Amino acid sequence: MDPPLLDAPQRAVVDHGAGPLLVLAGPGTGKTTTLVEAVAARTARGVDPERILVLTFSRKAAAELRDRMALRMGAAAAPRATTFHSYSYALVRAQQDAELFGGPVRLLSGPEQDVVVRELLAGQIALQNEGRGRVPWPDDLRACLTTRGFADEVRAVLARSREVGLDPLSLGDFAARAGRPDWRAAAGFLAEYLDVLDARGVIDYTELVRRAVTLAARPDIAAAGRRTYTPSSSTSTRHRPRPGPAGSTRSPATAPHPRGWPCRRGTTRRAHRGPPPGAPLSPSATPTSRSTPSGAPT
Repeated sequence: MDPPLLDAPQRAVVDHGAGPLLVLAGPGTGKTTTLVEAVAARTARGVDPERILVLTFSRKAAAELRDRMALRMGAAAAPRATTFHSYSYALVRAQQDAELFGGPVRLLSGPEQDVVVRELLAGQIALQNEGRGRVPWPDDLRACLTTRGFADEVRAVLARSREVGLDPLSLGDFAARAGRPDWRAAAGFLAEYLDVLDARGVIDYTELVRRAVTLAARPDIAAAGRRTYTPSSSTSTRHRPRPGPAGSTRSPATAPHPRGWPCRRGTTRRAHRGPPPGAPLSPSATPTSRSTPSGAPT
């Protein structure tokens, strides 16, 4: 297959040498084409395809990347392309302590996570009625605990907190400094939620990536990653953030999210803003394990 005609910015990405490179561009501007050509250029320079790893966000995107790289370079010369979650699972599974876990950690699907969150929230009412409740939900939120909308928002709070590196203790400390009893309750619920997942031997997708990032920051695992994959250059392509008010931009790390705690009482909707935005993101690092265990996400 003949290479596509690249414009100057695309060519600059393809010719990039050592060090990481972040590429921001809008939808349909040729990010995937540029990425495929960057991979092709590396293999043309003699880099072993086994030393190149291509990660993307969804199974569909990974399949498209594999097809396009195979068409561009030939199936034998195309490197591996998979999702962040699949690779994170492989890393977490490879480092799992066999003495603590009887079998492979199992990923919790989205619907299963919904069920777990709603069950725990429903159980909060019974525990409070018995005087054994450990999560201090504010009075104006207790009536919401059994509603689907509130469960959805709680799930978003849990995910966002883990994405920005907040554990139950740090989220609780932030809530205390901010004077937010709703965030303090979310911190207590997060601790209970994580305990339940550990007891069941399951993990959700957000916690999976967090654990993988934590593992990849270890010097021994980072060194193994550098031995497995070419460390000289890495390219990351992302959608350009949409302009915010007055021409500003909001990155995923600082955008206010989630939108609030919903509580419907008749036609009234009470809202409390979500967990703290702007907390530092976990450091990025390169995972090591290439193997994808049976049953892992692809």
